[in-house]
Amino acid sequence: MDLPFVKEAVKQLFSKSSCAMYPAVPSEAAPHYRGRIVYHPELCINCGMCERVCSGNAITRKVEKVEEGDKITMTFNLGSCTFCATCADFCSRHAIEFTGDYHMVATKEEDLLVSGTFIKKPPVKKPAPPKPAAAPAAAPAAGGAPAPAAPAAPVKPRDDGKPVNDPSKCVYCTLCARKCPAGALEVDRAAKTWTLDEDKCVGCGTCAEACPKKCILI
Repeated sequence: MDLPFVKEAVKQLFSKSSCAMYPAVPSEAAPHYRGRIVYHPELCINCGMCERVCSGNAITRKVEKVEEGDKITMTFNLGSCTFCATCADFCSRHAIEFTGDYHMVATKEEDLLVSGTFIKKPPVKKPAPPKPAAAPAAAPAAGGAPAPAAPAAPVKPRDDGKPVNDPSKCVYCTLCARKCPAGALEVDRAAKTWTLDEDKCVGCGTCAEACPKKCILI
């Protein structure tokens, strides 16, 4: 009786395996593999952008009021995560990291939760500096022509990390307000006004990155 493949089966029985010998032999993940998430709460500023852009609704944020400020707890559910890395791409502080760890088999949901907690202290409001006295008007130049106006002082970044608007460049396109994850900006194109709610601002820098005229300093 002809038994096809018997010869081949016996040959392969004594040949070297073509399969990876995992887990007997550790195997590294492929380059750029997106595995288990590592969250760095010490870098997080609670802007909420990662939670907004997560397509799998795998990120939750819990805020508790404590004596020191707000106790923020971020939780990443790897069971719902699609590992698209959009959260890491949008994180301006690089608080979310995807690793090459692919060991994510679990028998209970708690083993697939990555979380971290930090305290966000309330912003310290500094008193506004006194306004300088108005300079006397320059005398008209010879011939009656008015003297040229002095150039405007350059806009300097504030020392508390909040954004500063440069009115000489702003075109009131509203992109900063639309991109702000905390809803701290309001722009009125008709009235040409630009308002920042300092209590909501988290200093993430998203507005500055979105500004096409680069007139927001952080």
